[in-house]
Amino acid sequence: MRYGIVTDIHSNLTALRAILRLLEQMNCDRIICCGDIIGIGPNPEETVREMMRVPGLIAVRGNHEGYLLEGMPAVFPNEENMSYGEMKHHRWEHSLLSEESVAFLRSLPKRIDFESEGLVISVMHSCMDKSGHYRGSVQNPTEHDLLTMFADVKSNVIIYGHDHFRNICRGDKLYINVGSLGCPSKEHDVARAGVLNIEDGKAGIEPVDVRYDVDEVIRQINELNYPEADVVKRIFYGL
Repeated sequence: MRYGIVTDIHSNLTALRAILRLLEQMNCDRIICCGDIIGIGPNPEETVREMMRVPGLIAVRGNHEGYLLEGMPAVFPNEENMSYGEMKHHRWEHSLLSEESVAFLRSLPKRIDFESEGLVISVMHSCMDKSGHYRGSVQNPTEHDLLTMFADVKSNVIIYGHDHFRNICRGDKLYINVGSLGCPSKEHDVARAGVLNIEDGKAGIEPVDVRYDVDEVIRQINELNYPEADVVKRIFYGL
């Protein structure tokens, strides 16, 4: 069984389509998404619609879906360290989503556990506390960090995202973060993904990178000139 893995798409439709084409060519049986389909990029509605068309999709919600469905800060400072400009950005983005897209995002759980050829696989956006809030994540985690972050997850394979950096660690468990698909930062024209191959009770992971037309994405951002667009281009597209 071959699973294409994506995470942190962040409304980057152009990069998403490039990755989905490649994963299809690589004969993936199903697609796994670790959340943050929306947020940051120029195409929230179109990106959600694209994901809704993926057959057999295995997907969880991330913190950006949480801002839509569970609320977000209204004052600064706040636990999310979200500025007033970011709040304005999210309100702009949420206003573009159709009822159907919101319903789809609402249907996504925060965690999915399933079995594949004798291995138990857990999919989530990041480590969570007992209340289901994303807490305690570490950037570029070591195996020790991962054991602490996912101490309550007993699965053989743990697939997550959130921090946008690729990190693959094999110890007693296989931890997979393929890196952000839609927010490449300094590698501004590279979309990231991965392919998980499960065969004979063993798991192997192949990182996948594909170049895409980032100039088209920047053109759309400039044309829309939405709240915090300059910050988005600088931080998330390395411009």
